[in-house]
Amino acid sequence: MKIFSKYKVLLVGAALIASTMTACKKGFLDVSPNDQINANEAFSTPEKIRAAMTGIYDLTTTASNTSAYAHNMILNSDVKGGDVMIVSGAANYGRFTNGYQFIETPNSYEPTYYWATCYQIIANTNQFVANIPSAPLTDLQKTQYLAEARALRAEAYFWLVRWFSKPYALDPQALGVPIVKLPLGANQTPPGRGTVKQVYDFIVEDLKFAESNLPEYKSTTSIFRMNIPAVQGYLARVYLTMENWAEASRYAKLARATKPLSAANDLLNGFTAKTSEWIYAMNVRTDDNQGLLGVHSFYDPYDVGYSSFRVTDEFFNSFGSNDIRKQQFLVKSSASAAASTAQYRRRGEGYLINKFDYTTTTARNQVLIRSSEMYLIEAEAEARQGASHEDAAKLALFEIQKRAGVATTITANTGSALVKEIMNERAKELFGEGHKFFDLLRTKSIIDRTGSISHWKIVTFSPGDKKLVLPIPQTEINANPGIEPN
Repeated sequence: MKIFSKYKVLLVGAALIASTMTACKKGFLDVSPNDQINANEAFSTPEKIRAAMTGIYDLTTTASNTSAYAHNMILNSDVKGGDVMIVSGAANYGRFTNGYQFIETPNSYEPTYYWATCYQIIANTNQFVANIPSAPLTDLQKTQYLAEARALRAEAYFWLVRWFSKPYALDPQALGVPIVKLPLGANQTPPGRGTVKQVYDFIVEDLKFAESNLPEYKSTTSIFRMNIPAVQGYLARVYLTMENWAEASRYAKLARATKPLSAANDLLNGFTAKTSEWIYAMNVRTDDNQGLLGVHSFYDPYDVGYSSFRVTDEFFNSFGSNDIRKQQFLVKSSASAAASTAQYRRRGEGYLINKFDYTTTTARNQVLIRSSEMYLIEAEAEARQGASHEDAAKLALFEIQKRAGVATTITANTGSALVKEIMNERAKELFGEGHKFFDLLRTKSIIDRTGSISHWKIVTFSPGDKKLVLPIPQTEINANPGIEPN
């Protein structure tokens, strides 16, 4: 989303943790570039405030050599999760090979730029929190801007705490990430790390505020901006991660209430155009200059993009022949070939993937939350509450299975078998959308590639292994004497 590109980044008084990227500090203090403005000017008129908010969304769509946000983090989560892999020797300048092998260091690209971009977004949203109360807006407009900013801040913190901290379910008192609620002055001491629980409590607080104060959701509300169902979807995810099953189920129902599942064939249309079940997405435009660095590029099977992701044999074989989602692996002989040439094609170490289309333009909208995920959250959360909730869990699961064509009656499974069935369905429905690694972490599952015939790097990690948490970036360690490394 780049409506007012001049206001892509607010020029804040001090970026978090001496800016997390030391090269930025001089720019913040001394330079007035034509694509940035200082905070006082940014909040001087309604037009500039609107443009500044658009600038924050522009940051969230970033997928470039100098920054990384959702695209990169979705892809990295996929290759760590085990069902998806990056081919050995992929011609994409080494992207995601460190993540796939779990060998990131404090100087690696991913932790450095995840940290920097998330805290850049947090710094900008904090400027809204600090400056909107005195801005030339109506009281209603002020409240709505604050709600939107706090929702975006919560989203950034949710990414951060999952990457850089132990899972909530494993140790809520473990070290989280620094919590910053207002802009830091140039001479202020950066904060240390809060606990995981404190970070999650802060996320919930922000999301609850946003839920209560965003404009009422209407059919015309953009899915490319924080809206009430999107906030409720994030609350469902957060509560699921916190193992608050009742609230996870409740919010999953709320999030999908106005977003019915789309037709089964929509699962085969490339995940580029919004459907009835898209709740929240990133609007990617041709002038965002993302080139080959979006999700669709890495999944592309035709060598139009980076074309370097595959699914393992084991994951491919988990799909039944009657599962319409298996057709997401049907690949034509070339991008321009007739549909009749489509077949399941194994190349390199695994099967090619056609879930995400990249053949017509580099500007591919990226869905972040779908109703299908909400049904699966509801199913899991209900099942984990015990036998008295299993009927509700089965009904929610059946909606997903019925659409996929894999079931005509409700499952007879109960207990742990029902939970396992739900998690397997979740993997098939949501692969490529950045969930699997975080699912393994929050469920305290072993990450084990032993026995795979596809993976070129065999790893085994038990819950709590230090390799499952990204290292705090060296730039942050250098800039913040109060930070404790992982």
